[in-house]
Amino acid sequence: MAGVHVYSARKMAEIKAEIDEVTASWLPRAVAISDINFNTANLRIIQLQHAFVTDAARKQKLAITMISLLDEINETRDTYEMLKASSEKRKLYSENEDKLYSEFDQQWDRYQDLSLTIFQLIRENEHAAAVALLNGEAQDVFNDLSADLSELVSINKQDSFDAAKRADMTYQSTHRIMISLYIFTLLLSVFIAAGLARSIIGPVQQLQQAAGRVAKGDLAVRLDMPGKDEIGNLAQSFNQMTASLQDANEKTRSQAETLEARNQDLGRTMYQLKRTHNELLMKEKMASLGDLVAGIAHEINNPIGVVISAADVSMRCFDKIESVLEENGATEETKNGSLFSKALKILKDNIKVTSLAGDRIATIVKSLKNFARLDEAEYQKVDIHEGINSGLTLLGTELTNRIKIKKEYSDIPRIECYPGQLNQVFISLLRNASNAIEGSGTIGIKTFAKENHIHVQISDTGKGIPQDRLKRIFDFGFSADGSRVKMGSGLTTAYSIIQKHNGEIKVKSKVGKGTTFSIALPIK
Repeated sequence: MAGVHVYSARKMAEIKAEIDEVTASWLPRAVAISDINFNTANLRIIQLQHAFVTDAARKQKLAITMISLLDEINETRDTYEMLKASSEKRKLYSENEDKLYSEFDQQWDRYQDLSLTIFQLIRENEHAAAVALLNGEAQDVFNDLSADLSELVSINKQDSFDAAKRADMTYQSTHRIMISLYIFTLLLSVFIAAGLARSIIGPVQQLQQAAGRVAKGDLAVRLDMPGKDEIGNLAQSFNQMTASLQDANEKTRSQAETLEARNQDLGRTMYQLKRTHNELLMKEKMASLGDLVAGIAHEINNPIGVVISAADVSMRCFDKIESVLEENGATEETKNGSLFSKALKILKDNIKVTSLAGDRIATIVKSLKNFARLDEAEYQKVDIHEGINSGLTLLGTELTNRIKIKKEYSDIPRIECYPGQLNQVFISLLRNASNAIEGSGTIGIKTFAKENHIHVQISDTGKGIPQDRLKRIFDFGFSADGSRVKMGSGLTTAYSIIQKHNGEIKVKSKVGKGTTFSIALPIK
């Protein structure tokens, strides 16, 4: 019996030592590596936000957060390295884990240097270089160290579970030997064997069942074995191990959920950045168009004014010459002479053609100025019919002798808007309608007011758009072979402009029948 007791005590001590390895070595290292992995992912996300954010206060707050994360990561590294040194002394640290951590340590030092370089570039307003470095070399280094961290987390987790399984296997072998010894001692004393069975076998069986449940993944199991003996200490160590494993599992799950939420936030941020970039492109286009129209109007107005004035003076002189000839009694032969009459007719017709051409050019220049809203306030109250008509004038050469324009204008109120931007929407939709019509066809323009909104419908009798493409019609960069729309970002810009005016734009289309774009804009 003494021998059985000594043997069981030694084996229980071995099991306790193996469980202590999990709680004192494997598990703390796994938690430390998980924290490093989580914080490096957070650092990467905040660096991306810091590179793109424009608000100074927000940028400063993100910079402080980055510095705090760097300090926290380095503190956790110190903790891990202390645990690593302790584990190496006890020969509980594998060569593979040492190799992975060495690779991560090198990559992390490199990534810190790159982070400082990126931060310095941002402070020096070198945003393009900072973003290029962040999405280039820094991205590659981060991917490498993140892969090493993930592998380290996986190794530590597996080693923890392997240690728990080894404890279970040690118990199984101990259990078998103890059963054999108990049978032998039973021949000596049934009473002593029964007492030992009650005091040892019962708790060990509970431990066996609990270890089996842990091996299956049930980390909520606990042993109720109070006492100061080896069994009681073993039960306490077992409970501590399962509690630590459960906490680590919950923490890992919580970190995964947090990372997923952060990734979703980053996705929304990138989408907003893309929309902002699209709006900036639109503003640059409108500014360039305004400069171009201003130059054309300035360069053409003066000479066209001279041409129109000269044609008017020539017509008055012609009328004066004709009047003088009448008053001075020119001979019938002179008036009816073929050469003289033909010359007078050619001169008069030429003056009329010159005057009409000058008026036509002046009308086009006026339409250009009205389209771009030069020399006017950017946000004002206007009649949108003027913008639509200006767009039709500018597209005149694309529509002449091919497309019939059908206008159904209603008496609608003037609205407060950005007229130059709305004009861009109208000309984009009119050009789309023109391109959709192969050969001859009709473009219909209908306006009306309803429920505090004005409505504009632009329809065509073109080839239409397939239904599977309508869902992506307003996506950035939409284009497809065989589609009626090949505007690049034109429809995306139109959609953004209408959204900016708190309005709504919809499209209906049937292949072979035509397409209708409907715009609703609030009156106020």
